[in-house]
Amino acid sequence: MRVNNGYTIDLRVRREAEALAAAGYRITVLADESEGLPAEETAAGVHIIRLPKSPSRIPFWGLIKPLRDQHADIYHAHDVDSLFPVMVAARLAGARPATGRRAPVIYDSHELWSAHAADKMHAKRRALVAIEGPLTRRSAALISVSDELVALIAEKYRYRGQRVTIRNVPRAYDAGELEAAWAKRDANPATTITYVSVFQHGRGVIPLLHALEYLPDDVTVDLVGPFPQADYEALAREAAAPYGDRVRFTGRVPAEELVPRLAASKLSAVLIEPISESYRMAAPNKLFDSLAAGTPVIASDLPTIAAVTRETGAGVLCNVADPRDIARAVTEALPRLPEMRTRARAAAATYNWEREQAKLIELYDSL
Repeated sequence: MRVNNGYTIDLRVRREAEALAAAGYRITVLADESEGLPAEETAAGVHIIRLPKSPSRIPFWGLIKPLRDQHADIYHAHDVDSLFPVMVAARLAGARPATGRRAPVIYDSHELWSAHAADKMHAKRRALVAIEGPLTRRSAALISVSDELVALIAEKYRYRGQRVTIRNVPRAYDAGELEAAWAKRDANPATTITYVSVFQHGRGVIPLLHALEYLPDDVTVDLVGPFPQADYEALAREAAAPYGDRVRFTGRVPAEELVPRLAASKLSAVLIEPISESYRMAAPNKLFDSLAAGTPVIASDLPTIAAVTRETGAGVLCNVADPRDIARAVTEALPRLPEMRTRARAAAATYNWEREQAKLIELYDSL
């Protein structure tokens, strides 16, 4: 596997790698060198190698060579940044002794890269997107995070190979694991709306904070996650200033704490803004984390988010661009909380990692 980050923070890649390792596959992940993380380690049965930036003048050779030298039976490229070096490495590695054929490449596209937000598209990535189509067609399998995105990518690039939807959803939680969090929620007289995300342009924080103007003083917002864009954080803090301690900037918390933290909240915000086609078609992790937590959502009325929210009955949709409509959704949700909590937990029986990993293992077995 190749991932364009340090691996540890990427829950989707970790879930996939660990599931495959537990199923008996020998998984090596080639990740990026990251401060505070070892150059090489084994965690949960997954061998992780973190590569430094290469001094080579040959583009991508610092990735292609170590990928080639793995002589893998299957190559798995996470996102468009990895697809080109993985495809080249698979070809240079030559035929597998067991089959006499080159190793197949899986393209796992977490986003719709050909229609992403402008602030995500630096020059190098734009060049990779320009060749995404032919590389996708050469892949043995296409994975994405929702049925809608799989279909869009396949149609755009005339892809005819195997297609699999692997949603980035949490493991199933027993009620006993969440009882303490639910008790904390019920003991809190305030109505806390927890929003878990990597907060950047397109994540709907500003209209959510403006919505507090139209809600009672006991409605509070807890922003859980980092703000990697300084300008967006400044906008958020400016929007929060009139509301004092009704807004909390919690920052990043460990991944294993996210579902219990959501379970301790009355409502969860899933407020993606449609600033690009990729965002419009998003299937945010925290939508499914909220279902696992039994916490109803206030969610953007966008295709995939709305489809899941309507199907499960576990939330209220709103126009994310309109703070008054966000406030309307909160007000509408409050008297329905018991009913929607039950629906959320019922939906978690479908949207859980145990079901998704089975599809991934079946795909690997077929290759």
